[in-house]
Amino acid sequence: MKTLVRRSLKFTLTAAVVAVLIMSCVQTGKNRSKQAKVIDGHTSEISLDWAGIYSGILPCADCEGIETELILNEDGTYVLTTEYLGKRISFGDTIQGKFTWQGNNVHLEGIPKHERSSFFKVEENQVRYLDVEGNVVTGVLENHYILKKEGNILVEDKRWHLIELNGHKVEGTADTHFLIFDSKERKAQAKVNCNIILLSYKIKNELMLSFGPGATTMMACPDTLEDEYLRVLEMVDNLSTDGKTLSLNKARMAPLARFELAE
Repeated sequence: MKTLVRRSLKFTLTAAVVAVLIMSCVQTGKNRSKQAKVIDGHTSEISLDWAGIYSGILPCADCEGIETELILNEDGTYVLTTEYLGKRISFGDTIQGKFTWQGNNVHLEGIPKHERSSFFKVEENQVRYLDVEGNVVTGVLENHYILKKEGNILVEDKRWHLIELNGHKVEGTADTHFLIFDSKERKAQAKVNCNIILLSYKIKNELMLSFGPGATTMMACPDTLEDEYLRVLEMVDNLSTDGKTLSLNKARMAPLARFELAE
């Protein structure tokens, strides 16, 4: 009888120890999972608004520089465009493909390793071009291997009410006289109580602005204000803003157009 009691007690203790060990392993696994999630939350992929267009001029051994534009899309695809500056014969290329994340770096697939590096480190509002092994380029040119993110969050995806053009007050409302920068489409929409004007645009270093080709509807306008507005948009090369007002400028001249944020 004593033998049976001892065996039963021994079995109970063994089962209890096993249960404790299992619970400990489960808890450890949960803790590790939580730690992994915390670590992942600090990667550029998770913590930064990385999708967008990055541009700049990278160092070049036998030319004036490599004008570079990198587009990173939310669907994991990229477009890399380069142009070698100062060459007698213009040279450049455009490569498209998919990219993968490796920590805080992105690897552009489809670029042969012997041709150029396929690695960029994603940082706040910029990407850093890395060497062929995925390491930061050090030395005096270290900070020249950076492409800045295009755009300006204070300006884009808002409706701006045109209140002044070439120093003259403009009469109208935010529905009839406006300018909108669409950050996803990279198109600006403008109107001065007549046609809808659609223009491509670029904002570099947050303040450098240029408008490209566009199109308009074909209504006959009652005055010349639209033509004046178009000429101004063709001239501007920079902007200034405090988030509530916007000025479009040419060099250091007086503002060509002034806007207020439409509430």
